[in-house]
Amino acid sequence: MTLTLIHTNDVHNRWSAEFVARLRALKTAHSALLLDAGDCIRSGNLGIPLAPESAWRWMAEAGYDAITLGNREFHITPVGFQAKLKGAPCPVLCANLRPKPPDAPLPVQPYWQTVHLGIRISVLGLTVPMVTPRMKSALLSAYLFDPPIETARKWVAELRPQSDLLIALTHLGSKTDRQLAEACPELDLIVGGHSHTPILPPERIGAVWLTQAVPFGRGFGLLHLRRTPEGWQCEVPPEVS
Repeated sequence: MTLTLIHTNDVHNRWSAEFVARLRALKTAHSALLLDAGDCIRSGNLGIPLAPESAWRWMAEAGYDAITLGNREFHITPVGFQAKLKGAPCPVLCANLRPKPPDAPLPVQPYWQTVHLGIRISVLGLTVPMVTPRMKSALLSAYLFDPPIETARKWVAELRPQSDLLIALTHLGSKTDRQLAEACPELDLIVGGHSHTPILPPERIGAVWLTQAVPFGRGFGLLHLRRTPEGWQCEVPPEVS
């Protein structure tokens, strides 16, 4: 049982036709999943785009399957948040974000699941907390972030029985990703972003693989994941940039 995964992070809207064409070609050639770990758009944390972000058009062309919320994709107001995500071509994930009014809608979902090549896959989204109850900005924000590792423990317990491959797609930074791997050994793979620290080839913490791609659209990660009796093995093919 083998699966190919392509991943990017922190592109900051530096998409190009050549980069997107390469992603699309590799996705098609390998029947791969294509994931992004956040900060794919141009807007700053407090900016509100007046038109849909051009990144969404590029990412639709590449064929992305899921994206984790980055700090650039978040906004403290519902209007700003919806404007930033307008046109997103696939699910945007963040399990540790909640609206202050419990019944208010969220434009993101905690996880995404699919069956690909006969493999049951769950992708859990986690994002660096940008507004917490103790921050002064909490008074102005329509949303609050919960601690990501504490949130992950809850969701991993629920998703693990449903999954052959359980991935955390995070915008937390490499330091927190390593803490996540130690706290949630039931995960198979952490695909990270935010700290701009490439982890290629992937490293292994216990049984959990951890990776992060080159930022700013200068590269990507491409992994062949092979299931064995000892768990998932991770191989990096030669065509990785």
